[in-house]
Amino acid sequence: MNLLQYKDSTDLRTVLLDDAYRQGHGGVPMTAIATIGVVVIHWINSGSLLSPLWLGTQLGVTALRGMILIYDTRCGHQLGFELRRHLLTIPMLATTLAWAVLPYLIFPAAGPEEQLGLICVMSGLAGGAASVLAPLQWVGRLYIICMLMPGAVLVYGMPGAGPVISALGFCFMVVMLMTHAQARKVLVVAHTRLAENQRLLGNIQTHQRAAERLNDELLATQDALRRQNASLEDEVEKRTARIRLAFSVIENTTEGVMVMTTDGTVVEVNPAFTVITGYPPEEAIGGPSSVLRSNKHEASDYDQMWQLLRKHGKWEGELWSRKRDGSVFLEHRVVDAVRDEYGHIVHYVSIFNDVTESHYKDEQLRHLAFHDPLTGLGNRSLLQENLVQGIALADRHKSRLAVLFFDLDQFKAINDNLGHQVGDRLLQAVALRLKENLRTSDTLARLGGDEFVVVMNDIRDSEDCAVLAAKVLREISTPFDLDESRIHVRSSVGIAIYPDDGRDVQTLMRNADMAMYAAKSAGRNTFRFFHATLSEDAHRRMEMEAALQDAIAMNQLSLHYQPKVAPTSGRVEGYEALLRWQLPPRGFISPDNFIPVAEDSGLIRSIGAWVVAEACAQIARWHQQGFGWQHVAINVSAKQLLQDDLLEIIRVETRRQAVPPDLLEIEVTESVLVSK
Repeated sequence: MNLLQYKDSTDLRTVLLDDAYRQGHGGVPMTAIATIGVVVIHWINSGSLLSPLWLGTQLGVTALRGMILIYDTRCGHQLGFELRRHLLTIPMLATTLAWAVLPYLIFPAAGPEEQLGLICVMSGLAGGAASVLAPLQWVGRLYIICMLMPGAVLVYGMPGAGPVISALGFCFMVVMLMTHAQARKVLVVAHTRLAENQRLLGNIQTHQRAAERLNDELLATQDALRRQNASLEDEVEKRTARIRLAFSVIENTTEGVMVMTTDGTVVEVNPAFTVITGYPPEEAIGGPSSVLRSNKHEASDYDQMWQLLRKHGKWEGELWSRKRDGSVFLEHRVVDAVRDEYGHIVHYVSIFNDVTESHYKDEQLRHLAFHDPLTGLGNRSLLQENLVQGIALADRHKSRLAVLFFDLDQFKAINDNLGHQVGDRLLQAVALRLKENLRTSDTLARLGGDEFVVVMNDIRDSEDCAVLAAKVLREISTPFDLDESRIHVRSSVGIAIYPDDGRDVQTLMRNADMAMYAAKSAGRNTFRFFHATLSEDAHRRMEMEAALQDAIAMNQLSLHYQPKVAPTSGRVEGYEALLRWQLPPRGFISPDNFIPVAEDSGLIRSIGAWVVAEACAQIARWHQQGFGWQHVAINVSAKQLLQDDLLEIIRVETRRQAVPPDLLEIEVTESVLVSK
């Protein structure tokens, strides 16, 4: 390999980079000392510090270089070549640019002594860089140019020997560049020769090891010949022992073994065959292997098995087979062909075991994985699987299907008042009524809680869905007699149709769910079809929820106080706090629009706490302004009454504002009495 080839190789680049990192351990302290020297020279000559920006930048970059060198010493082997190169060169370029800028900062106001001192410092650094930066090619030369050229240019106008020093500076720069190039060449040549010497040494060691290996192989061959003579004497005995062992294994294994001729005649069986099938050897041997066939498979299935066996010489699978007493069992069978020395099949060996019990266990586990343990209906996983299949079938036949989403109304009240056991029995009874009113082609599943889903396949039009929904609603509204309890329950149904309302499982389920909530909003115990406005309403509610969160954070909510006047005396008996929301640029938003959104999203707690705090603060301000203690009524939603911290919020705020608690009145609406 010539010098140019080695210079461009990855190995040499890595070696030069390692040299650059090692040289950096001396270059960083040199830079730090030079920086301190420049600061001292500037201070002695001008009585002031250097530019804080330059000094901070230089010291920061120097510190960064030092940390990079320390990190590379400990963890550099974990980094790639390009990353190590960038970690070295980028801070080095920053240092170079900082030194290049320094003469332009100092020379305009500096005297000859300071200018000369700075030139000496930078020349010294450049001289050191000619050898220290030899591993770095263009970075080192750029460093030398930036260290020497600015000073040489700027010193030209210095009185006296300025042009001479400038010319010397340029000459010195050329010399340093040549020195750097020569140093790099020497370094590359040294590494190249070192690599060649190491390669030659490696070749010598390789040949030496090869010779030693050949010698060992000759000795081993001699030993092998001696051992071969001894092993030939034992081979017959070992083969005999293996045959006896194989026969013993076959006789004692728990798996049934049946040896057959190529036409399927049984020639040998083991004891496990008799245990599993009930056929003794004298009945099985000489008879056909088809004695185990059951009526659970077609004759074509067995014909296909024999075709594959003759073609590939092996067959494996599960079969339902018949025992001697007529019972059926599931066996896992492996059949292999036995060939003679010419490759012709002479026998087949069938090995099988009874897997009936594990089969039924797997079926039970599969049933549990895809069915609801309470009602026995399909669960979410089975629903999704059947819905995917239904969509594919409807798409293939250009037909339609419907998703009906059922939700029991006021089911939580039944659980709370009668207990979860009664609630579970009610769900079981509801599931039974639903199954009795569905077609065999329909799928019924329970998603959890009081939510049921029906998938109607191959419907003609939406009227089919409406008929079924109305029928199911009538059935569910019929009272349920559970022990001593007579329970009345109603349901709300949402309907989405494929492909009109969605072409995938998630979209159909989401749209049916939105339609169900529309049915609840319409008064419950009814059904609604999905339409695009429901999705738009949901989108608007999401936008309003996001805007309401911003309103709370940006303090866009406010309380307006409406006087409460006694009709007889005309006196103001207090005030009612009215919550208002100013949303630029739409203006005021009605509470009827945003309070339901706040309740559904959980923001009502934050808003309620803010209303209590603001009302208490207003009562305190009126009192401080001389208007006396005033009664203020605030509205509380049903969701706030269900939370345990409302009383604590009122107690904390009245104490913090030093307001008598009896001045704060709580008003509730009729919706509290009917809320779910």
